Amino acid sequence: MQRSPRAIFLFSLEPWGDMWYSKHHYAAFLAKSFPVYFISLPDRWRWTDLFSMSARVRTVKEGVHVVEYRNNLPLRLLPAPLERLMNRLNAWKLRRLVPSSDLLLWCFHPAAVVESAVLRRPGTKVVYHVVDPYQGLSNDSSFARSSDMVAAINPWYLQYYSRLNDTCLLIPHGVRAEDRTPRPAQVSYYQEQWGTYAIMAAGLNYRTNYALLIDLAQKRPDLRLIIAGELFAMDPEQQARRDTLFAQPNVTYVGVKHPDALRDIIRGAAMGLVTYDFEPTRSVPETGEGTPLKVITYLAQGCPAITTINSYVPVLDGHGIFKAEDTDHFVQLVGEVLAGRLTTDQVIVERYLDSVDYERLTNRILERMYPAPVEETAGEEALRQPIAEERPIVPADSVILIISNEGWDGPRYSKHRFAMALTRHRRVFFIDPAPQWRPRHLFQWRIGSHRTPEGITVLNYRNTIPLLGGALGSINDRLVSFRIRRYLQRSGIPWPLFWSFDPSRLLSPRQLGAVRAVYHCADDHTFRWKGEKALARNCDHVFCIARDLMPRFLPLNSSVHHVPHGISARDLSTDPGPPPSLPVKPGFGLYIGNVNDRHDFVIWERLFAGHPEVDFLIIGPEYVTDPVGRRLIDQRPYPNVTFHPPVPYEQLVSYIAASGFGFLFLKPEHPANRISSQKVIQFLAQGKPFFCSWLSEYADVQGPTIHVSNDMDGTLALFREFLHHGDPPDAAAARIRLAREQYYPNMIRGLPFRL
Repeated sequence: MQRSPRAIFLFSLEPWGDMWYSKHHYAAFLAKSFPVYFISLPDRWRWTDLFSMSARVRTVKEGVHVVEYRNNLPLRLLPAPLERLMNRLNAWKLRRLVPSSDLLLWCFHPAAVVESAVLRRPGTKVVYHVVDPYQGLSNDSSFARSSDMVAAINPWYLQYYSRLNDTCLLIPHGVRAEDRTPRPAQVSYYQEQWGTYAIMAAGLNYRTNYALLIDLAQKRPDLRLIIAGELFAMDPEQQARRDTLFAQPNVTYVGVKHPDALRDIIRGAAMGLVTYDFEPTRSVPETGEGTPLKVITYLAQGCPAITTINSYVPVLDGHGIFKAEDTDHFVQLVGEVLAGRLTTDQVIVERYLDSVDYERLTNRILERMYPAPVEETAGEEALRQPIAEERPIVPADSVILIISNEGWDGPRYSKHRFAMALTRHRRVFFIDPAPQWRPRHLFQWRIGSHRTPEGITVLNYRNTIPLLGGALGSINDRLVSFRIRRYLQRSGIPWPLFWSFDPSRLLSPRQLGAVRAVYHCADDHTFRWKGEKALARNCDHVFCIARDLMPRFLPLNSSVHHVPHGISARDLSTDPGPPPSLPVKPGFGLYIGNVNDRHDFVIWERLFAGHPEVDFLIIGPEYVTDPVGRRLIDQRPYPNVTFHPPVPYEQLVSYIAASGFGFLFLKPEHPANRISSQKVIQFLAQGKPFFCSWLSEYADVQGPTIHVSNDMDGTLALFREFLHHGDPPDAAAARIRLAREQYYPNMIRGLPFRL
């Protein structure tokens, strides 16, 4: 049995926008763990809809896929058989979005399109989540009976729908964890702007009690009324009342506010208002009435709520919710809140809010729909839900598309290591650099792919046209992006997370349909690539491997972050085992990586010659033209120095663990030699002493954690002191603590978005 849905289709009468209702909150929370498609009713029919045979999808910042589809014929004019046929056709449009079974259809209204068997494939389940009075709709009862579960918003709904469906749960209105987290700076801004104010957040329609709000504004001129919400069309008489309300000098209409902005306005308010027509006070509903989400939203911000209608949360009555009987009583309650005689009981309110956060409510529904098997071990959750927080979420069905300036088959650099770390969170596609252009590439449009043992899909392609020194780069990028996007879409991947380490190509994430884009600057390119600035501008975030790289990107992008070299659990292993072959005795000095002209071979030679009692092992491929380096490699003048061919990346930690220290000496004239290095953190993870030329990333780290020097004599002096006095007893632990800060899971949790 499927333990969780492959995707969730959430059906709502209200469209997606800044005005949020329960269904929007559920969609945003569920999108943290699942692909969520938010489906509202089609817009008004137009003649062009006759030929609309597919659904369009856009992904919003919360990670929700918002779906738009059109009725091919006007439903109101169709007889029942044609209407059913139209609903079946619409169901086919939606079914094509996720060509798999095991879907969860989460319906906040009895959606006719869900009644079609087209969407109810094997393993697909239906939740009818009733938050509004739909009992008068002709298909309400049949929809409830055919659903796998009914979630009822209050006790009356629970009793009513329990007669129609045996699986019926009481699921009250919920609260976002973000809404319970204060942001003092934003709150102070609104309080300074408006002084003492009350907030009324709701759609302004025929149900709003405008006479009450006008009366309150006139009787309490010292209190500013802030009104937030959508303006609905009304008859002329009601429109005139609304205009009169907005004409009051102490009334301010702020429009529709996204919940992330509305939360700060509410937290700064003296009280929140719910203003519909007055109803008799009751603790249990007697009919299918609505239950206001606004009351819980106010209380989540520590804001007392004064309401004209019942909330049906008896535990909060008088402890944060204050129900008025008439206009005079309403104005009286406002005065008592302003005087401090009525306040929220934070202990009672917080206890209740803990019980209705969206994580808890969602888990109740999902655990009922997808129960854990009996043999499941204690403590393991059937469905793992992340803790809600403020960072935007990358959709659960987005893959990570890494664009690398170094191919997968070769030495492991930051881009390779990050790719492997990210496989714990998403499928990872790794795009190799393109080979040099050949005329035959004009006809080679296929995207090649192969799967690595690490579970990464490596993509390769040929440039469609010659770049001519970059003159045709943008045209080639557009053609290649089209080919890659088509490949992804055919693989069922419509919106990747774009993550580029290469500023020379594929500079427009939008051309690849990216839902979010990152430029990860892992080398000091000094903007020598013409496209680096464009790539930084086109991405949502810029990650810099060293802090010294960040200032240059701040004028180009408002989201620049320090994301240093990382380490894996294997790097931190306390017992990695012995290396397969060790041509030197333990305690040797070790260098790992490419041996090329970036290295200061003069320091190497002085170190080798000055300490014949110390063995040195150099592991890595050789690409050297420097005369000193060439002589050291070809002539091997020092018997205490061994050059070893490359070893698999997984074995490096064994060599590091067996070594006595590591070293890295680079020529200072190359900018990239003075920022950071992956090798440093690999040795620190094993607690090993490390000697290196000056790197800005470690300039503030005091020895003996890292032995950093800016000149040759200083470097040699540090090494002599180390040999003479040895390593301090607490130095290894300090190095490991520093390395753990750059453990990949820790760094991924600190990214400006969630995976």
